[in-house]
Formats: sequence, structure tokens, C-alpha cells
Amino acid sequence: MQQGNKTTAPEIDFGEFAPATYAEWRETAVAALKGADFDKKLFTKLVEGITLHPIYNKWDEHSPVMPAGQFPYRRGTRALGYMEKPCEIAQSIPASSPEDFNAKLLHDLERGLTAVNIQLNCKCGLKLRKQADWDTALKGVRLDGLPVYVTPGSCGLGTLSMFLNTCKAAGVKTADLRGGVLYDPVGKAVMKGSLCGGKGICAYYDQMAVMTKWAVANAPGFQTIGVSGLPYADSGASAFEEVGAMLSTAVAYLRAMEERGLSVDETAAHMRFTVSIGANLFLEIAKIRALRELWAIIVKECGGSEEAAKIRLHARTSFWTLSKVDPWVNLLRGSAQAFSAIMGGVDSIDVLPFDAAVRMPDEFSRRIARNCPLILLGECNLDKVVDPAGGSWYLENLTDEASRKIWEFFQGIEKEGGIVKALKAGSIQKKVNATAAKRYELADQRRQSIVGVNQYVNLAEKKLEATEGSCCSAHKGHGCCKNADIQLPVVEMSVDSACKAAVEDFSTCLINKALVAGVDCKCGEPLEMEALPKRRLAERFESLLAKADAWVEEKGSRPMVFFANMGPLRQHKARADFSRDFLRAGGLDVVYPSGFQTPEDAARAAAESGCAVCVICSTDDTYPEIVPAFCKALRETRPDMMVALAGYPADYVEAFKEAGVDIFIHVKANCYNTVEAIQNKIGL
Repeated sequence: MQQGNKTTAPEIDFGEFAPATYAEWRETAVAALKGADFDKKLFTKLVEGITLHPIYNKWDEHSPVMPAGQFPYRRGTRALGYMEKPCEIAQSIPASSPEDFNAKLLHDLERGLTAVNIQLNCKCGLKLRKQADWDTALKGVRLDGLPVYVTPGSCGLGTLSMFLNTCKAAGVKTADLRGGVLYDPVGKAVMKGSLCGGKGICAYYDQMAVMTKWAVANAPGFQTIGVSGLPYADSGASAFEEVGAMLSTAVAYLRAMEERGLSVDETAAHMRFTVSIGANLFLEIAKIRALRELWAIIVKECGGSEEAAKIRLHARTSFWTLSKVDPWVNLLRGSAQAFSAIMGGVDSIDVLPFDAAVRMPDEFSRRIARNCPLILLGECNLDKVVDPAGGSWYLENLTDEASRKIWEFFQGIEKEGGIVKALKAGSIQKKVNATAAKRYELADQRRQSIVGVNQYVNLAEKKLEATEGSCCSAHKGHGCCKNADIQLPVVEMSVDSACKAAVEDFSTCLINKALVAGVDCKCGEPLEMEALPKRRLAERFESLLAKADAWVEEKGSRPMVFFANMGPLRQHKARADFSRDFLRAGGLDVVYPSGFQTPEDAARAAAESGCAVCVICSTDDTYPEIVPAFCKALRETRPDMMVALAGYPADYVEAFKEAGVDIFIHVKANCYNTVEAIQNKIGL
């Protein structure tokens, strides 16, 4: 019976059931494994460096966690969660021009978008370089109270000035502004390797300080500092490397702003963090909760208030996990990642469209991406429960482990002198590249599944067509950073001066160059570092599939591999099916005959098939009789044919190699290397 906020129910006596212990469960589990190693089978080591246990129970309880809304905010910064303030749907809008952006934005605002997310990209993407571009992009948009988040490049103050001019022309009071121009020079340098203007980091900190002081005085609800983990996550970093680098960046910004006259409270209140949400559903929830808690502790230890320690957190689903092959699976990936973000309690979310890795997302893909969090919140009622993950033995322990690993990585950066010195030395890039390499290795071995790419490939899947004009060319004239011979405007390091230069039709790039040129840079040499490339886990296998597709385009048929299936169906089917799926990861199809009765018959059929590669499929106990005879018969007519064996009978591997087996297809094989070798033999 429901009484207010309490539910009463009749008591149930469980006395007749003896309480189960962990020892009893383990004994039962060991028996079920039938001799397999308990630790290897049931404990999962993640690339992040932690081990997942097979079961968590009351013995895994830790110290009590404060309720939502109470410091250090592991369970959320608001006592009522989304019931107090809904999660913002802040889907980024890929566009090729200001006009294109405006049309899509107005369309999407009527269909569930609750915040504007402007991602500026000078190289390829949306460019809003001049005042007229901003006025066009935001034409007809009600800017009073609607959160507008802008991610600029190197040009922080110039971008802010143009946005403010547009708001002023629309009659919007600065005190009513929501959202922010999220200036993150360190994050931009990680992506590009340098910053426009060629000065040290202090020149960009000066812009950040001017922007933040303006916001403190005029727009308390408007953020001016961004801390993004996307450059790291998009390059294949672990969850802990991403967040550790974010925390170190945020601490660097706190220190730099304090040197320029801003308090910890003022700086922290005008920061917004952006985190990528990866594929490991529960780990990503734990990562979000750990980030929120650790940042609160850092702010408090730096002398800030508990109110200022409340993080503002935006989440974007993972680019690293997107695939171009079988892109419809990205719908499921995005849904699971959005679930993690909302369960973790982020303030806003951006779900990448399923075709984002292939082309400029269209209206359909944007709508599906936008509706994903709307369904999770509105239909699944995830906005009706405050911190639904709270109290779970598994998630609370995972959060503890995540916090320790993040803090360890963060401390390592701080020991090097902070985020800028560590990046310039290349130590962070080295670790991220090593993590990405390990992830590629796991995918190559299919220990990391990429559905539709390295497992369960659908060779009949129709490819998405890449649309023309997905990337627009840079504007000509003095809007382009490369034109160094253009006369720079006279701009002081202030918001009013930058706004005036924007009205005079100077571009953000030139305003930035003028501002940076006028700074007496005390930090020495220009900010230059090894850039982290934007990568995806599926890329290597996509290259194999692309070679096979090119073969189909040229030859009119798919490259084929002959299966020498031996004996009745029960003898060869399991390994033949496994091998077929294995080879499809390289776009290869198979000739799949009924079982042959003799090795000689199978060799004759293989030789006559016209294929360059054949795979023997049977069982380990029959291979000693089959393999030598098959190889001998095949060599008589097709000595050039590559022979693969489905399985890896360890006691006979060397003997089978001597008999003529070139390669082995099995669960521990490196799928990428094996398939590439077969492709090379075929001639792809």
C-alpha cells in the first residue's frame, strides 16, 4: 500500500531459506566450469586497467555515499535530479553554411531540441567567422533563456563578441543568457598540435580571463571555460585517461585564472565539462559519477565553496565506436551510450547520428539521434528517479575503482608540471596511443567485438551513400587564418573592443591574431605539441572490407574461399560456420559444399573451384588422418593454393605446417592479420 512517499508491504519470513555465502556460490561456479580456470573465466580485465568481478554482494559494501545534492555530489548536484532540472537535449547540428545551420536548427527546435549546440570547425565543418554569419545562423531563434553552447577554436574572445552582438541586436539582456562560449585552448591544441597566433598558452589564458570576468559581472548563468575530454576519447584513450586529462586541464585553468584575479568560485562557476560516453555501459556510468565527485573535491581543496564545486557536465556519445560498415548498428551503440549518460546524471547530452562517420547527417538520422534521449527520459521514465544507479554494490565499487585510477593518472600529469608541460613532452600522447594500439589489438583478435565489422558481418548490407559537399571549403579573403598579409584590426583585450571589431566586419581569426599579437607572452616558446589524431576502432577492418568492395566493383563478384568440409554436418558445421564469419570480416565469401567423404575428393573439388584459398573444416580428432592426405592430393594439381585449417590442434601444428597448412583459423587467431594474408593471396 502506498502512503505518501512510503510503501508498506506485509513482512515475508525467509527463515526457511539458509543465507547463501560467497564460498558456496564459488564452489557451485567452479563445478559448473568443469575444470576451467575460475579466475581466467570469470574475472574480466579491462583495457582501463581494472578487473571486473563475476559477482558483487553485501561484502563489497563501502563507506556511505551522500545523497544526491550533497557534497561531493557523486549521486548528482541536485537533490531532485532531473525532476528539478531536466536533462537538456543539446544535439550538435552538422552544417555546411550559416544558412544551412539556421534552417536545421529551427527545424530541430520544434522537434525536441532544448539547447543549441554550435560546434565550430575552421578546417571542415561549420564556420561562423564574421558577424553576418552569426546573425544568419541564429536568425529567428529566441535567445532569451534558451541555452546556447558554442565550442570555439583558438578564437575565444572573438567568438564571444560576435555572439553577444547577435544577442544585443535581438534585444536579449546579457543577464538572461544561458549556455556559454566554452573556450578550451588546451583541448584545441591537443586536436591541432598548436593554436592560431603562434604564442604560448598565457596569451590564450588572457582571453579566457577577460571572457570570464565579463561573465561574472554581466552573465552569471553563462559559462566561458570549456574542459573537453573529446580530443582524448576520440583518439582511443581509456575512460580514466580521458577524465584524468580533463581534471588536470581544469586545474590548470583554475590556477591561470587565479593569477589573473579571478577566485576559485568565480572560475569554477563558469566552467563546463564535456565527456565522451563509450561502449562499456556500467564503466561509463561510474566514470561520470567519479568525475563529478573528484572535481568537487578538487574545488573544495583549492578553497572553493561547495556550491561552486557543482560540476556542469555535457555528454556526447562516442565517435571512437562508430562504424561505417553496417552503420545501422550505430543506432544501438548510441542508445546504450545515451542510457549510460542519463543514468550517470549528466546535465545535457548529444547523441551522434548513426551516419556521422560516413557523411553529413541527414534529417532522418538527426531525428533518430534526438529521439533517443527523449525516449529514455520521457517514455522510460529515467527522469523520474534520482540517481537510479545509486546503491548498487557493483556500480558503487566500480565508481571507487574509477576514482582511484583517474586520480592516479591525474597525479602523474601533475608530477610532470601540469597538463601543458605533459602534453608538450608528449607523455600523455604516448599513453593514449598505447591504449589505442591495445584496443586495436583486441579488436584484431576479436576479443573486442565490433558487431557488423569484425563479427556478424552482413555482406549484403547496402552501403550508405556519402553526400556531396559534406565538407565545405574555407571562406576566402580575410576570414581565413592563412592570409597573414591582411591588416590586423586594433583590438584591446576587452569584450567591448572585440565587439566593436566584429561590427567593423573583422573575422574571428583576425581579431584573435590581433589580440594574441598584443600579449606580452611570458611563458616562453609557442604552444606546440604532438596532435592526437581522431580515430575509430573499426577503421582497420573497414580498410579490409573496402578492398573487398573494390574487388566486387572491378570483377562483378565477391572474392571467394573454398571450404573443404569433411564428413557429416555434425563433424564440420561448427568450425565451418565460425570460419565463414571470421572471413567475412575481410569481405570474403565462401563456397560451402556438403561434407566430403575422402580427403582426395575434397582436394579435387578445391582445385577445381578456381579459388586461391581453401579451408579444411573438421574436428581435431579427425585431422591427423585428413590433413596430410588432403595437402598431398592438392599439391599434385594446385601447389600454389593457400591451405587454411579451421582450429588449432596444438599437438599437430608443426606437423600440419610441414604437410602444407599455411594458416590457422581459430578463436585465438589474429583475425585482422589472418584475413589480410588471405586477401593478399587472392590478390586484393
